Amino acid sequence: MKKLTLLISLSLLSALAFSQINITELERVEGLWAKKGDSKPYNGDFKETFEDGKTKGTGTFVDGQLEGLRIQYFLNGNKRTEKNYKDSYPHGTAKEFYENGTLKQVGEFVNNKESGIWTIYYESGEKHVESEFVNGVQQGKYMEFSKAGELLVLYFFRNGKAEYSDEFMELINKASEMSGRFIPKETIELYDKALELNPTVAHVYLFRGTAYSNTFNFDKAIQDYNKALEINPNYMEAYANRGSAKINVFTSKGTLNPTPEQTKSACEDFHKAKELGDSSIGTEDMIYIHCNKNKPKKKKKK
Repeated sequence: MKKLTLLISLSLLSALAFSQINITELERVEGLWAKKGDSKPYNGDFKETFEDGKTKGTGTFVDGQLEGLRIQYFLNGNKRTEKNYKDSYPHGTAKEFYENGTLKQVGEFVNNKESGIWTIYYESGEKHVESEFVNGVQQGKYMEFSKAGELLVLYFFRNGKAEYSDEFMELINKASEMSGRFIPKETIELYDKALELNPTVAHVYLFRGTAYSNTFNFDKAIQDYNKALEINPNYMEAYANRGSAKINVFTSKGTLNPTPEQTKSACEDFHKAKELGDSSIGTEDMIYIHCNKNKPKKKKKK
């Protein structure tokens, strides 16, 4: 009987030591949480509430510091955040949610610093961003995806600064050198390899399109300019180059004076390039030669 009484007493003491309390009944005393009017650090669970009494958050204090799982909620009852703590700092898995309950972001903290792979999701559940951290600093690959899973952006971070990988840059530099020496076939092959590593860089498609133009393969060039503009819809140079390639599709086959119907799309590209700030002589000349004839003639006054 004495043994049973002792067990009950210990259980009661444990429950009292780690009882749940409303955060409004606590205050910080020299950086540690304690009951109001009591300087002794608080040990136990706590909760926060909205004005209507619904739970806003829960957690645990050990010796006045956050420890273990801390959860925050939306007013609709769904989780807002779920984060682990050690000595008041994030340590372990951290999750953030959308108000509809789907996961928004997940990653790991090590002593209050992001570590490893962090993933962000669209509200509909598809992966949006994946990035890497080392000791709280963004390092390594950073990738953005469309809802359909298509890779949209790929960077390589060094000490928190977005760059490209060494292998990618080496291929681009070699391709640029080949282009300067007017060796288009080898230039295209190098750009092909670079785009296998990173298919998200608009200016590489522009450069490869130019190389295709140098081989008189204007259809391939237009495909690359299209891709560059898909990635960057305000790419002035891509509009200008695509306009020229569209004209060259006809002139390279002997049609030196394409009709207004044939040059309409090209002229739209030239005017878009000009709208974006292109004031080059080349674009101005193409507009003068091929586009002015597309303007409706003014009716003569009777």
